[in-house]
Amino acid sequence: MAARLCFVVLDHAPDDYFDDLVRGIRRFCPGADLHWYDSSPADRPAAPPTTGVPRLECSRPLTYAKVTPYFFDMLEWAADRDYDHVVNVESDMAFVNAGFEEFLATAMAELDYMAPRFARKTPKTSRWRPYRSLRPELPELFDILGIDHTNEAFSPGQVFSRRYVQTLLAAPWYPRLRAFVERNQEPGRSFTLQEVLLPTLADVLDLRAADYPAHMTACNRYRPYHAASSVARARRRGDVPFVHPVRRDGEHEARRFVRALYDPVLQGSEPRP
Repeated sequence: MAARLCFVVLDHAPDDYFDDLVRGIRRFCPGADLHWYDSSPADRPAAPPTTGVPRLECSRPLTYAKVTPYFFDMLEWAADRDYDHVVNVESDMAFVNAGFEEFLATAMAELDYMAPRFARKTPKTSRWRPYRSLRPELPELFDILGIDHTNEAFSPGQVFSRRYVQTLLAAPWYPRLRAFVERNQEPGRSFTLQEVLLPTLADVLDLRAADYPAHMTACNRYRPYHAASSVARARRRGDVPFVHPVRRDGEHEARRFVRALYDPVLQGSEPRP
């Protein structure tokens, strides 16, 4: 039986770029399910996406760099489904090739968690913002987890296996961790906690974890935004499933390139930057 894959899009206002992501996933990962976590403000609810992606009932308002509760809401939701893998995606990602479903079926046979730029034991002198901002809270986190180090990863495209989900939710300290994550919403707390906490949990739970292959990791970064030429290189390689980030700008050459991949009228005739 083929592995069951689900993508969950975190987005506060579905728009044309959300639709681009959905079209790319549906073209290149046709066997996967797709859901939307609605993080829009309570006083400005988002309109449903025109692409018909179902909204998760566990959705709630979140703010920039304070989205870690989304991951825990998502994982708790996934625990009641029979997905083999759950992947978080964002609307500045763009799928450019088929094969991600097959890649995960092979790679995740030996893993429980895969994340871009996964690395163990962040140096305690690190100036990396997620770790630096977390320092005042580390004693409490270490006490909860029973560990004295943290790992790190880049957030978009993290892959969580069913075993990761089930093992995490069954941990006796999970309620304390959940409360810690909720307090992270308070002013003065750390930023982008998920890039420290989720990769660290792999060690705490004695799970198998790894980075994406290097040629894929290189295409998934914080900055700079991809030019059309780098998106085209990823497309030509054939073994790079997605790129990140692509500007949310309909006139940008990279955005126009990926839209040509998804438009049935233009497919097979994408621009040659």
